[in-house]
Amino acid sequence: MRALFFVLFFVQSTFALAAGSGHPTSLNCNLAAPPASAGEEINHGITLRIYPRARDIDAKYSGCQTMWMPNGKQWTVVSRVAIELGDPIRIWSPQETDPTRMSCVYKNGKVVKGNAENCAAPEFLIYKSLAPGCVEKIRKAVAAGGLGAPRAPSCDYE
Repeated sequence: MRALFFVLFFVQSTFALAAGSGHPTSLNCNLAAPPASAGEEINHGITLRIYPRARDIDAKYSGCQTMWMPNGKQWTVVSRVAIELGDPIRIWSPQETDPTRMSCVYKNGKVVKGNAENCAAPEFLIYKSLAPGCVEKIRKAVAAGGLGAPRAPSCDYE
C-alpha cells in the first residue's frame, strides 16, 4: 500500500505538494477522516475523498481543504490546502520531504515565497471533486456500457 501511495503522490505532479511552516491548524485542518459529504476523485483505481468541496469554498472560507486516501479501514491524509478568505495560501503533506516543495506560499493566485518552478500551479490548489457516491456510479456505468457510457447524472466536477 505504501508503494501505491508514493506512485499516486508523484503521478499528481501537477499538484506538487508544498508547505509553509508545518501542519495548518484552522477550521477542518485536523480532520482525521472525511465527513460523509466529502467529494470524491479517482486516481489509479483509488477513490480519494476531498473536503470541503471546491463549490463550498467561497471568499468567506478560512480553513483547510483536505484530500484523503483509504488505507485499509483507516484514512490517510494526502494533502491539506490552507485557505484564507477563499484564497489558497499553501499546501501541506505529511509525506513530503523535499524542502523546496515545502516552502511554497501563494497569494491571489501567485507564488510569493518559494521557487515557482518547484511549486504547484496556483490554479490547481483547490481540488474540484465529484459528489459523494459518483465514483461508484461511474464505475457501474463504465462496466455496463464501456468507456463511451453516458456520464452518471449529477456527477460533474465542482
